[in-house]
Amino acid sequence: MILKWTVYIVTLCFLVSCNTSETKNSQAISKDVKLGYAKRFKVKENSHFVTLQLLGNKTNNSVTATFILYKNEKPLADKDAYYIKVPVKKVACMSSIYAAMLMKLKAQQTIVAIDNVDYYTNSFIQEGVKNKFIIQLAKGLQVDIENTLALNPDLFMTFGMGNPSEDVDKKLLQAGIPIAISLDHLEETPLARAEWIKFFGYFVDNHSLADSLFASTEKKYNDLKHLTKDIANRRTVLTEIKYGDAWYVPAANSYMAHLLKDAGANYFLGNKNETGSSPKSFEYVYHAAKDCDVWLNLYNLNTKRELLEYDNRYALFNAYQKNELYNNNYNQNNKGYSDYWETGIANPDEVLADVIYILYPKLLPNHHFKYYKKLN
Repeated sequence: MILKWTVYIVTLCFLVSCNTSETKNSQAISKDVKLGYAKRFKVKENSHFVTLQLLGNKTNNSVTATFILYKNEKPLADKDAYYIKVPVKKVACMSSIYAAMLMKLKAQQTIVAIDNVDYYTNSFIQEGVKNKFIIQLAKGLQVDIENTLALNPDLFMTFGMGNPSEDVDKKLLQAGIPIAISLDHLEETPLARAEWIKFFGYFVDNHSLADSLFASTEKKYNDLKHLTKDIANRRTVLTEIKYGDAWYVPAANSYMAHLLKDAGANYFLGNKNETGSSPKSFEYVYHAAKDCDVWLNLYNLNTKRELLEYDNRYALFNAYQKNELYNNNYNQNNKGYSDYWETGIANPDEVLADVIYILYPKLLPNHHFKYYKKLN
């Protein structure tokens, strides 16, 4: 009888202890982590776990997904959140940008799956796919659900508008695989997008390195930006080429427009308060930008001749006639994809340096291109 009551009391104490621990973890006071530029995620920290919130709604910045990242005991903080034990060991990256961020965080060993190797220039990824320790999950338009379920990653990182129920296949949701939808593409400035390395840093439990890397990038970017602040006669810039019936040009409040402004350019769209890209007709762009000094980001083209094969009217632009055409495909893989789309987002300082050198070479006399090259 004594033994029976002893066992009962010990068990009760254990349960109370566990419940107290969980309650303590759940009620721990969290503090907001201040971000300098990024507006599409929030961070809260306490001594037991980290809360990441995605703000995917374009109109009101409401929370569209929550992640509770913990190391030891699982807290009970939000019944609708994804609970992920960190550091994660297996990550499926559905964009080369995410893989590049993890590589920069020295967490390449966590990458067990990617979207399509054709989009990658990185030798680690290419070798991983070749030797089958990294799996392709989206060689075509659709994600390979069966292989994803079999892999059972700790984290499935993809893109969308922040709401897993709308952005991700329902089978993946039903399987309970933690899904992080990166919204870096909705940020409007280069430093805001680059600051997303902090978001990735929490998942691999190395936010101190993420903070350090971003601080270095921020300083170099702002030092370069400072070089152009007093330029009086700013060179005018046109970007992109026409696809089908529309010429998608970056709006005045877009990532590219901010980059060009920081490089000391006079962007041809002026001060219109729009974000993202705007579809324009050839005639609209020609009328507005025919006299621009420089033309950047010409699809995947390598020569002026290739440009005219798309539309011989491009020869009417001043930048074409003055041989001021530069493309962001300095390094390409054998499929023609540039590492600009892989690592450039994480290294906006290097992109900015290239653009400043294009516009005002005397400001950076010893610079060598990293992402851009001149079309022959």
